[in-house]
Amino acid sequence: MARAETRLADRSGARRRAAVLGCLLLTGALALTGCSPHSSKPGGKDVASGSGTARSSTSVPSGVATASGSAGPVTAASLSDPKLGYTVTTIPAGLDVSQVEILKDFVAYDQMSWRLWVSGGQDTGQLSTVATGNLQQQLTNDAAGMKSKGEKARTPVRVAVSEVAMSADGQSATVSYCVDMTKVTYVDTQGKDVTEPSIQAQIPARNTMVPGSNGRWLASEEEETGEPNSCSVG
Repeated sequence: MARAETRLADRSGARRRAAVLGCLLLTGALALTGCSPHSSKPGGKDVASGSGTARSSTSVPSGVATASGSAGPVTAASLSDPKLGYTVTTIPAGLDVSQVEILKDFVAYDQMSWRLWVSGGQDTGQLSTVATGNLQQQLTNDAAGMKSKGEKARTPVRVAVSEVAMSADGQSATVSYCVDMTKVTYVDTQGKDVTEPSIQAQIPARNTMVPGSNGRWLASEEEETGEPNSCSVG
């Protein structure tokens, strides 16, 4: 989404995020922040999907992930943040309660990372509530680099989530998605557009989520899973 996340994880320079996201992410964006193409992706790993895998996605922004129990229904619209310029266009259908919570915590992470890039790398104090491990540290480093250069990202960004898959042991999960940064731009301290054309693409990506001590799921890894423009947000 951590969210500037350069390409997904370098959106700062995306997420993308990356800025988007951290630094979530793109080659040109990486150049802006001084990140390597995989700086915010410390070697993503595949998580074996069990019976909890979401099998299909809704095709319209108003799609609902209906979950039994206290989690309640979640819609693409309810996960979006118009003020941030962050729109969720698609979410999986038929999620169970645990998958809904993972989806919500992934979006919380992705949005926080984008807020970092939009603010120019300001205020990383809350990153520990949405990210952990190497990804948290990379986002912190990328935000510092962006802040020192006085660069900021400008949204809108759109995200289509295609799958939420729980590992067999329930100790990790993956969220697969496509992030549309075709309209994301970057400006310097004078407001001059310094956007690298290569970041303006739709990028397929996947985040690994792990349980945190506070009962929430935290983003621990982020990786691109295909070539730019090999996916679509619809």
